Amino acid sequence: MSMGRRVSGRVLPHIARLTAVFIVLSCIPSAAAAPESSKLVMVIYPDESDGAPGIILVNQAIRSSFANQAPGPIEVRNEYVDASRLQDAEFMRAQVSLIRQKYAGRKIDLVMAGLSSGLDFALQYRDQLFPGVPIVFVAVDEREIKARRLPPDVTGVPIRMDLPGTLELALKFHPDTRRVFVVAGSAPFDLSWGDEARRTFLPYEDRLEFAYLLGLPMDELLKRVADLPKQSIIYYLNIHRDGTGESFIPAQALERLAAKANAPIYGHVDTYIGRGVVGGHVFSFETEGQNAARLALRVLAGERPESITISRLSENTYVFDWRQLQRWEIREHSLPPGSDVRFKEVSFWDAYRMQIIGVFTLCAVQTLLIVALLIHRAKRQRAELAERESESRFGTMADAAPTLIWVAGLDKGGTYFNRAWLEFTGRTMQQEVGDGWAEGIHPDDRPRSLGVYQTHFDARTTFEMVYRLRRHDGEYRWVIDRGAPRFTPDGTFVGYIGACTDITDRRRAEDGLRASQRELRELSGRLLDAQEEERRRIARELHDDINQALAFVAVEMDLLGQALPGPSTRTVERVRALSAQVKELSSSVHDLSHQLHPSKLEQLGLVTTVRGLCQELKQHQGLEVTFTQRDVPERIPEAAALCLYRIVQEALRNVIKHAGTRHAVVELSGTPDRVHLRVSDSGAGFDPSANHRYGGLGLISMRERLNLVGGKLVIHSRPGGGTRIDVCVSLGERSDPWDGESVSHSCDGELLTVGPTGEPR
Repeated sequence: MSMGRRVSGRVLPHIARLTAVFIVLSCIPSAAAAPESSKLVMVIYPDESDGAPGIILVNQAIRSSFANQAPGPIEVRNEYVDASRLQDAEFMRAQVSLIRQKYAGRKIDLVMAGLSSGLDFALQYRDQLFPGVPIVFVAVDEREIKARRLPPDVTGVPIRMDLPGTLELALKFHPDTRRVFVVAGSAPFDLSWGDEARRTFLPYEDRLEFAYLLGLPMDELLKRVADLPKQSIIYYLNIHRDGTGESFIPAQALERLAAKANAPIYGHVDTYIGRGVVGGHVFSFETEGQNAARLALRVLAGERPESITISRLSENTYVFDWRQLQRWEIREHSLPPGSDVRFKEVSFWDAYRMQIIGVFTLCAVQTLLIVALLIHRAKRQRAELAERESESRFGTMADAAPTLIWVAGLDKGGTYFNRAWLEFTGRTMQQEVGDGWAEGIHPDDRPRSLGVYQTHFDARTTFEMVYRLRRHDGEYRWVIDRGAPRFTPDGTFVGYIGACTDITDRRRAEDGLRASQRELRELSGRLLDAQEEERRRIARELHDDINQALAFVAVEMDLLGQALPGPSTRTVERVRALSAQVKELSSSVHDLSHQLHPSKLEQLGLVTTVRGLCQELKQHQGLEVTFTQRDVPERIPEAAALCLYRIVQEALRNVIKHAGTRHAVVELSGTPDRVHLRVSDSGAGFDPSANHRYGGLGLISMRERLNLVGGKLVIHSRPGGGTRIDVCVSLGERSDPWDGESVSHSCDGELLTVGPTGEPR
């Protein structure tokens, strides 16, 4: 009786939660269902695998493969089921009822089942949940597949958990091994693989002693592995639940085990690498997700699953943790050929090569002075007389240098300033030493410059700062000041040395150039506005005056043809032909008016106007344009809408002229504060460095228009690889349009071309 209460106490909370979810799902309208054109794939995982690194990799691989390889949209829905309670009928009924209600009215096209427990659940309840739907299993061992009689419409790529291969590898690295401790948990899956390990390792028991630490409480297990005898190794299977019933993710349980173990650990799962195991002949969860996704795509494409034989095994690879190899003194040359060694530490040079080169480059101008100072300091330690002579030589060299040189001591105060510095400031050495030199810095620049100086001084690092320094005539001149720490040969820090260069003229030239560029952009904007206004005027005159007049002439000619007396067939036919030519001319004038200025853009909006342009090009130019739009804001500023329309117009014109293909794709999408445009084709492509296709007035117009609306544009192309144009325009304040997006090669208001390697030109 008490046992019944305990079981009921465990089941009722689960049923209560499932019932609550059931009620919420029942309130969701059927209109939220996915479009009929998409495929629905249910992926079943055991709930104890939720959050496990392996299942995360499987899920990512499945979704990525579908996104990259599927010909149409696929909706993937993950379901985490408690497959460990298959014998609990009451709980399973509630769980199955919830899933059935969740997918009521939805057509499930394919079921994918992860791990053996997920497959068992799918097989046991398929008639109630998804009758007749094919099943593709994921990450299920070949021995578990052979132990089950699978229906013909269940397929997949089995894996091989290579226990003997991994054990042989461990014995090769540790030939003096006498004891092998096999670790697993108390969950049914854990215990089943503990039994499999006993059968697999039976041939080794004549030369090794095996101890099976199965189903122990975690605390007791940690104590056991922390005090193993010498000449032992640990073979880790998996721990989903320990002896107390506490649930674990196997990879996380391994981390706790590795933190205490005094013997090397081996395993056959790729997600164990980096969590404490030395390595093994492992299978990859990511590879299993990709293999299953490929089979799923074949089934979704119409291939019958019973025609796909379950014969090929997924290949295992040798993977090792470099840190564990170092810990257990295993040399890399003893690893099997083609092994994957991860977490290898890079050398100091590889890690900091650019920083080292940068420091040496920064100090190139000061090399002679620093060498002289080091020589001076070394001689000073040997003799006072030699020190004075060295100081004299340094002073002579510093005074002869054309740059402003200073030296600071351990107290951060200046101790020496060369002749060029004193002549520049018009002050004496006594006025400059200590903190006196800082009085010449412009008051607006002084706090920032002193902050940089003191921060780097405390860190003993090189620095560079730009500030205004008062000249002897009272004018503040821009200087660039570079400083470097000084050390004695034994590594003792003795102060800083630095040099200043007057860069006022260069800054003035740069300011003038920037002002000219701003003026040029403003002029370009006015020219574009004037061009659009002139196009609007000409289009209006063509449409309202010339086109109306032509339409009137066509009507008059039709009336004339009807009013001709007698049976003069030739005259009537001539009049009709002239009327047809006038109508065709009127249609051409109308099209020209629309090309000059799309009035529909103001009346109907960007989406309708671009769709109409695509249809016109198909009708008149034979270019098949696939147009899609998603979440485009209803209200787009006129300048931004016109800019995007002109880019589509120019890009499709280039496809017709240069791409050598009769198909293009135009995609419009957006968010409340930005609009994205993509125009792509699979035609001839081009070399962006040559710039012959987009290097004319069309490119200049695109760039200037985007400058005016705060947009960005990137061109991806390569010979024979087609062309893709990505555009993003902000609708609010000017900010980075690509913020949070996938395109990374861009700059504000500029057009970049991206070559075959993906680098911007």
